Amino acid sequence: MRRKLYLVNEVGSTFYFDYYHKTVIEELDGFGFEFDIDYEDFDARFVETKRSIPQRNIDFTLCFIDGYNGFTRWREYLTKSKELRLFYETDAGKKYCYVNIQSSSKAQLESGILRSKVKIDCLSLWLVNKSFQIDVTDSGGGKIYPYQYPYVYAVSFNGKVRVVNESPRSVPLLIRLIGNCYNPRVIIRQNGADVQTLRLVVDERDEPTIEISSEPTNQYIKWILGASEEDYYNTQDFSCDNFLFLPPGESEIFFDPGVREEATCEIYFKEEYIAH
Repeated sequence: MRRKLYLVNEVGSTFYFDYYHKTVIEELDGFGFEFDIDYEDFDARFVETKRSIPQRNIDFTLCFIDGYNGFTRWREYLTKSKELRLFYETDAGKKYCYVNIQSSSKAQLESGILRSKVKIDCLSLWLVNKSFQIDVTDSGGGKIYPYQYPYVYAVSFNGKVRVVNESPRSVPLLIRLIGNCYNPRVIIRQNGADVQTLRLVVDERDEPTIEISSEPTNQYIKWILGASEEDYYNTQDFSCDNFLFLPPGESEIFFDPGVREEATCEIYFKEEYIAH
């Protein structure tokens, strides 16, 4: 397939870079990668002490085939957009990154075409959305507690799923627990050992959705039922990690709702890539 580049804003409005939409790209630069690496000198033998990924920049020239009308369309799109994702599609797949448009020059018309040099600041690595859903299974047993509406609590009613994180580092999870639960747990395991654990101290019988975001810039725990929403941050078992990050490689994610009835655990994360 041919390479495709386009922008998508926070409401899903798309700005395409192709001949059909009369805006094409030339002189594209900044799609590789680099590291900032620190070394320590041991008698002219150098040992790496720190490696980080600097912020990337992408530069290209836009050619508006319909001249000033195209540039006006571009300007209005950027003015109305608060959050932008740059999508890049090739035979290797589709990835995106969050970006800001730093500048866009405006040159004179040449043969009816207006060129604009664009500078883009990348706010993330290249990302791929992944999602999984854990289906619980009943293996029998459990204790019955004398609630007005009988609920059966049991560690035997649980489920798990195997996931692979191909990123070079751990990535934050967004978790949704849907349905009734009693002190639910979500555990990440690698090679048979528990790596991280989420546990909430709750007793839910109204089938809500509990959403846990581990994104460092937007960590929260919310209780959601219809149009109602509550802050559930204080329901954490603070002896556990609670805000979970999926490590690189293959992991097993275990879900125990604490009740022997239907419950679902939805898991979302973004794999990170330093290049496409």
